[in-house]
Amino acid sequence: MLKVGEVRPSGSVVSYLIASDDGAAKVMVHASCLAGAGWAELSLSQAGQLVEQLRSLLAQAGCQGGEYGGD
Repeated sequence: MLKVGEVRPSGSVVSYLIASDDGAAKVMVHASCLAGAGWAELSLSQAGQLVEQLRSLLAQAGCQGGEYGGD
């Protein structure tokens, strides 16, 4: 299992890559903020679609090449 993310006082977004010998790998995404929390279990193709959607949103927000330099 690989964990990526950071926790802040205002909330967090943490993702986990989970693999097992007897099944397909999954990506778990947990997000929390002051209003609550949510999570999703995604197949690798669904995780790829999410990445593309996030890149598109960043491009629309004016970030070049999907690189975000914010907090």
